[in-house]
Amino acid sequence: MKYCRNCGHELPSDAEFCKNCGDHVGSTPDETAASSPQPAASRSTQTPRPPRKPLGLPVKIGLIAAAVLVIGLITTHLVLKNMYDPDKKIADMNTAYNTQDAEGLFKQFTLKEGSVGHADSFYKLVKQYGWSDLREQLSGEAIKATSSAASANIIETDGEFISVTSKHVLFGLYKDVNFTILPTDLTVKVPLKNTSFTFDGQKFTTKEDNEVIELGKYIPGDYAWAYETKGSLMPLSGKGTSLVESTEDNAAKLDIDWNLADMTLGSNDEKAVVYIDGKSTKKTVAELADLYPVQFNKDISIHAVTKDSKGKEVKSDVVPMDKGTLYLTFDHIAKEQEAQEKSEEAKREQSADEDWVRSLYKEFRNDYERAIYYADFDYIEQYFQDGTAIRRDYAKFVNDHSTIPGYSYNFMLNDVTSVKTVAAGKVELYSFETFDFYSYEDGDLNYERQKKYVFVKVNDQYYIESITDLNTKKRQL
Repeated sequence: MKYCRNCGHELPSDAEFCKNCGDHVGSTPDETAASSPQPAASRSTQTPRPPRKPLGLPVKIGLIAAAVLVIGLITTHLVLKNMYDPDKKIADMNTAYNTQDAEGLFKQFTLKEGSVGHADSFYKLVKQYGWSDLREQLSGEAIKATSSAASANIIETDGEFISVTSKHVLFGLYKDVNFTILPTDLTVKVPLKNTSFTFDGQKFTTKEDNEVIELGKYIPGDYAWAYETKGSLMPLSGKGTSLVESTEDNAAKLDIDWNLADMTLGSNDEKAVVYIDGKSTKKTVAELADLYPVQFNKDISIHAVTKDSKGKEVKSDVVPMDKGTLYLTFDHIAKEQEAQEKSEEAKREQSADEDWVRSLYKEFRNDYERAIYYADFDYIEQYFQDGTAIRRDYAKFVNDHSTIPGYSYNFMLNDVTSVKTVAAGKVELYSFETFDFYSYEDGDLNYERQKKYVFVKVNDQYYIESITDLNTKKRQL
């Protein structure tokens, strides 16, 4: 008998091929030895060794599986060790940062449940913080985390920025170090109701003035916002970006520049109805004198509408809403007001001139009494223009008194009965004058006279143009 060298199956001694596996058998070592001449000593001392039974297929499969398992375990260990190696994570962070791979850097960190953040904003924040400093801090805190279960936080500004923690995984065989970006609980106070406020794609609508909205948890970074308020007198809207920073208690109120302002509105017709961007506010200028809220915008116009004396609608000038004080002018009213102001100014000037003439008359009568007393025209010459007939007449009348023997005057009344302006720079004054006169020739006489004085203005100075005796009563005392 012999056995197959490949599979160990028992074969007939004359078999050339194995019936089990089909392998070529040929002669066995025993057959070769039997057919070959052997020395006598060898045949007498060597014990024939039975042939080794070949390994079966199941055994071979088992050995191969065991080997594969061992290799797989070793490979898995190496892979897991590398996967949970914090230095490897930090190295990947370093590569992502240096290649400006914002997404790649962001993926190396974890976010708390419900947190919102964006790779680009986070990359910008890391750059602002200083990657070299952050990398060293991450490495140092990772070493602490692998040797302790306690968490460590990296501080940015006044608040916690990144938390470094570790936990046992796979039955405690490995420690997984997590780099968690800490979020900020964010709120915003919206000043106006009916405001649609959008923050990072989330939309909120207010129902009250100064309503506080809870926006959610956001990691530090820049976020876009926009708002639009409906129902106000003018369009109100705005947009921009705000930087969310970490704080000591990881809570913050979003600081928004709403760009709202006060405006003072006036017009030469406060009862006129105000229009903003062509739309009626149904309110008068007086009602909107202190206008809030508004936004200064040169592309938004404001005007008012009123009615003239004939009932026809009239539009004021149209002005941009680009400053804090606006005045809406109606041309027809402005012209009326200008004419009124000129008339009033003329009246004021006329009144002032009439008062001036009254005063000038009193001064003249006082000086005239002295001129008569001393028979000297010099006392009153300044009241008359040079070269006029009245100047010559009064000079002669006054100076002729020097030829009257023993005369005297006693002026008693110099009352102004009325003053009126008859033309520009021309004023009439009416007076009632009484005086006593004595002379050797006439004796004692009493006079009552009503006179009209005409004053004219020349080079801002009033002169007496004429004196007319309207009525004279004379009686002997």
